[in-house]
This record gives sequence, C-alpha cells and structure tokens, in this order.
Amino acid sequence: MTLGDLYITFLLVTLTFITGTALGSLLSAKVRRFLPWVEILTGIYNLCLFLALSLDFYKIQLPQYVVVLGLLIPAISLGIQLPLYSYYLRQIRFNFIYGLYHGGAIIGLLAFEIYFTYGLSVKASLLALSLAQIGLGAVLVFLLNHDIFHLDQSPAGAWKKLLSKKFLVIPISVFLISILSSYQVFWALKTQVFLTEAFRLHATLISAAVFFWMTIAGFSEKHLQNASRTFWFFAWAAAILVLQASFSTLPPFISENFTGELPNYFIWSSVQALCLTLPVFASSLVFIKSTQELSVHFAVDQASGYLNAIACLGNILGMVLAAFMAPYLWTNFYFSIALSIAIVAIMILTYFDKKYVSTSWGFAALIVFAFFAFQKDQASGLFNNRFVKQIRPATINSQIFSEAFSSIAVMEDPVTDDQVSHHYIIDGHRSHIIDRGTENLIGLYARRYFPDTLKKSAVIGVGTGQTSWGVTAISEHTDLIEISPTVLRNLKVFKEYNNDLANNAHTSIHLIDGMSYLRNCPVESYDLIVNTATYPGNFNAAKLYTLEFIELVKNCLKPNGVYQTYFDGSTVHNTEQLADFLAPIQAHFKHIDIIAGYYPILIAYNENRTLTAGPMESFLREGDAHFYNETLKKKPIFNLKCNTIYRDIPLYVGGKMNTLDRAVLEATSIRNIIQNIYQRDEYIFAEYSGLPRSQECF
Repeated sequence: MTLGDLYITFLLVTLTFITGTALGSLLSAKVRRFLPWVEILTGIYNLCLFLALSLDFYKIQLPQYVVVLGLLIPAISLGIQLPLYSYYLRQIRFNFIYGLYHGGAIIGLLAFEIYFTYGLSVKASLLALSLAQIGLGAVLVFLLNHDIFHLDQSPAGAWKKLLSKKFLVIPISVFLISILSSYQVFWALKTQVFLTEAFRLHATLISAAVFFWMTIAGFSEKHLQNASRTFWFFAWAAAILVLQASFSTLPPFISENFTGELPNYFIWSSVQALCLTLPVFASSLVFIKSTQELSVHFAVDQASGYLNAIACLGNILGMVLAAFMAPYLWTNFYFSIALSIAIVAIMILTYFDKKYVSTSWGFAALIVFAFFAFQKDQASGLFNNRFVKQIRPATINSQIFSEAFSSIAVMEDPVTDDQVSHHYIIDGHRSHIIDRGTENLIGLYARRYFPDTLKKSAVIGVGTGQTSWGVTAISEHTDLIEISPTVLRNLKVFKEYNNDLANNAHTSIHLIDGMSYLRNCPVESYDLIVNTATYPGNFNAAKLYTLEFIELVKNCLKPNGVYQTYFDGSTVHNTEQLADFLAPIQAHFKHIDIIAGYYPILIAYNENRTLTAGPMESFLREGDAHFYNETLKKKPIFNLKCNTIYRDIPLYVGGKMNTLDRAVLEATSIRNIIQNIYQRDEYIFAEYSGLPRSQECF
C-alpha cells in the first residue's frame, strides 16, 4: 500500500521477513522470559496498524527504510516464537512442535484466502487477530508467573561451540539444504504462476504446500529418525530427478483434470503445488534432525534459533541464485543446476561420513546420465499447458522473456496454412491477441471526447505498448507507468505493433506502481488518464479499481479531464457485478459512457461532452497516421466491426463499494476467472438495448 506493487517490492518484503526471522531466532534464547511480552507487544503493534488503516493511510508515501523497519517488527517476533515455544514445551519432541507450528500456518493461510475471496474487511481481521495475540500473551504471563515452564539462563559461548570441528557438519548441512530448498520453491512459485492464472491464490497455495511438507516432516520424523542426514540429501536430489523427468508430463495431467469450478481449482492447484515442492519434505527433515542432534548439547531454543538463522542465510542465497537463473525457469538447465548443487552438498557430507563415498559417486553418475537423457528443451511443452484443451494442440513456436519476478511471452497459433495469430502472455495470463489491433484502438477512443490534441495524458500498464501508442498518438505528451522492468525492456519485441514506442519522443516512461505515481502527481495536470492494467483478480492490479484509487485519479485530472478503463468477463457477469464495478467510479464522476465490445471500454468525466466527428487520421501526427493507415487498417477487425457507444448510462444503485479494505471486485474477479476458463457467459450488454446509443466506426 505504501511502496506499491513493483516487483522489487516483493523482493524487499521477502528479504525483510527472512532477515527479521533470522534476527528473532538469534535473540530468542536471550529473551526467554519475555515471550509473553513478545506476543502482547506484537498484538499491540497490529492494533496500531488497524488504527492506521482506519485513516487515509493510502495517501501516505512512506520511504522504503520506514516500511522495512515496520516489517521487521512482526518478522523478528515470528523468528522468536518457534525456538521459545520449543523451549517452553521441551518435554515434547522438537519435531512435534515444528509440525504443529507449520500446520497452524497452513490453516492461517487458507483461512485468510477464503476470508479474502469473500471480500471481507482486512481491518476487521487484523483487529481480531491483534486482540487474540494480546490474549495469548496474557495467558503466557499467568502461566509463567506460576512457574509452569521452569525457565533457566541460557549458557554463553554457543556460537563458538557450534562452529567447532565437532559440530561443523550440522550448520553446513542446514545451510546447504536451505539454499537448495529456496532455489526449488522459487522455481515452483514461478512455474505455478505460469500454469494457473496470475492471481493471489498461486502464492498462497505454494506457501501452503511448503508448510504442508514441513508439517508432514515434523509429524513423521520420529518414524524416520534412523535415516542419516546424508540420506535425506539423496532423497532431495531424487525428488528433483523425478520432477525433471516429469517436467513436461505432470502439468498436462493436472490441466486435463481442471474443469474450472472453484473447489476443483483448489484441489488440482494444490496437487500441483505439492508436487512442485516435494523436495521441501527432505530439507525439513534435515533441519529437524540437525536441531534435535544439536539440542543434546545446547538448549533447544539455542539449537533451533541458531540453525534457523543459518537457514535464513541459505534461503537468501538460494533465492538470489534462482533469480539470476530466471531465464532458464522453463528448461531442464534449471534442474541440472539444482542437481549439480546437490552433488556438491552430498560430496561435502560424505567427507564427514566416509561410508557414503561410493554411494555418492554412483549417484553423481546417475545425475550425469539424467542430465543427458532429459536435455531436450521442454519450454514450449510447458507453455502450451497454459491454454485450454481445445486450443492447446494448435499452438506453436513460443518465445519466453523471463526475469526474476516477471515473465512475458509470445505464442503463435495457426489460423490458416499461411497465417498465424500471436498471443501475448504476461506472468501466466493470456492477455490478448496482438495481431487484431484492438489494443491500438483502445488508446485512440478518448480522442472523440476532445476538440483538439490532448496536452498531457497518462497510461497505467504498458504491456505490448499498443494502447500506449494510441494515447501517445493523440497527445502532445504521455507518461507511461509500468511496474514490470521485463515489460519495459522488451517493448522492442513489439515495435511493429506499437510503432516503436520505446523510442517515441512524445513519451516519458516511469518504472513505478500506478497508485504511487498518482499519489505524487500535480493536482489537475492531466487531460486523460487510461488504466489499461489487468483485471482486479490480479493481485497487483486490484487496487487500481478501488475507491481510493479513483479519488487519486480525479485529483490528477483537469476539471474537464477524462478517465478511461475497461472491464470484461473476468470482472462482470451480471448487472449486480456491473453495479459493484461502477460504484467507485460513480462516486467521483458524474457521467459514464460505455463502448461495447469483447472488452467494454468505460469513459468517465464530469463535464458534458459532444463526441468529435471526422476520420481518425485527421487527429494523428504524420508518423502515427502512416502507421495507422499502413499497418492497423489492414487488420481484419477494422473491416468487420463497429462499436456501440452507450452514452451517459444511468446511476446503478446497490453496488458494493470496492475499497483497499474490502476487495469486493478482486473477490468477484477470482471467482469469475475460474468460471470462465472452460465456459463463457452471455455478453452483458445484450440486455441494454433500450439505452441511448450511437455507432463508432474506425
């Protein structure tokens, strides 16, 4: 909310929590007697967040360091809890506490997701959780005062002992397995995004799958305790080998059984997430085994706390390694590196346990064999699985441009023997067909609402640059706002569709979150603001359809300015959902027009307007007019379709207001997307034949 949804923000949040957890783990043994107050103070902190969110918090642009410090507080609390609860309940084996702790995390994640997909209040849940945490702390105070837990002082010099030759294999094991697991989870998360729609559920399901394997490891460790640490490294590598072998066959199996219903989506996406994160089971057992082995010589909170800090360092390095290898996410080379790291880890461990030397070399030979056996690049096979079963066999020739936190792609789909259509995919979502020219038209629509060329415009969400070209063509200057550096770096790939937008002298490109940009724009500075970001079911676009965002839009527009956005079947299925979509816009704009089509365009303004007549070419600069006539007019859509415009549609009452606190549209959009994957609803504007309308043809 304060930094925006730039991809670097996700990295910053993740690193902050990993670092904070490590710090909390190191502090845990030193604050044994203060666990109740850790809970109480964290609850009070959450209560303060609730109070802040009850104000106009979204209007504040906090510096990054303030946000990092704010995130460190709950992260440190998180790092303190597991070691100290394992110490307070040390009569119980650590593996059970470990399993119970992460089992609770699964319930929390899924409960939040269900809560959120129903569009309920985030603030209300935060209030309830903060009060519950304060209550938990009060219970612990009572129990501690009655000497239930029998706390002792922690001995000094633990680090020196831990890094001595006697114990060195333990931190090395945890460090190496953490690198491997973080590397694997990164791949699983990215691949899961690419195989399912790019909305909030994917991250939750991957996280739940990781916690599931950690929970299973905790509860089963007692029955597997005779297996050595080196054995579990073998098991980790074997799991990777299985994933590598099934890389192009597992996703189709999952896809064929996914039919679009919400429960079905949860089931099969969870199955996929569990398959992709299977190696976490082995890494969790290594951590548990190492902690229990070390707790014979150290207090259990010191053992688990120090090893968790080492694991956090490994997680950071694993994530960085995976980020550098992002272009190889869709190929077996990514797996090959994982197996190579596993070989190194096993060799290091066999140095300390000689009986596994021959086995290690045999396993290394097996990996080398597998490397050559599975070297065929399977990117296109994985890519094809993003399409529904009826389309998938026809798709050919994919191009993937992948970086650490974002991926874009182009896939060719044969139309005739000598013609193909090109699909644009971003972060797993099939956005649109590039060739048809519709996106270019969207950028030109608003020109009809102005008598002259626009002075200054802004576009939020650049994508292929087609819509941005249209806005640039009718404006003296256009600010392009985009959160993905991958999108901006690859604009040149689509230059034949966007008239080489990357080198357009009439634009300024800003790598920034859309809401953050508008928060700082000069008041009444724009003639036109176009929101062409993806639908609200996508977590980094959801807030661009809220009441708070529309208020910022109005502040940035001139009094006679125009706001343009769109909706489709992922957002609106019926009049009730249309009322929800319109509610934030109608709260700030008097007039709303809707241009019908597969992606209905919405135009909002506060002063009465008459549409400008005349051919579109007369509005354009020479270079843009040439591009329009020589490139766009050759597209079939220009010859086949005119658009119906519904002018000044009536006020829709009863719509639920979509806000940052209650994500009504995001919840609706998630459900609609899942329903749409295998079926299409009737076009909503079929029922509005009685509204005043006109025809607009280009």
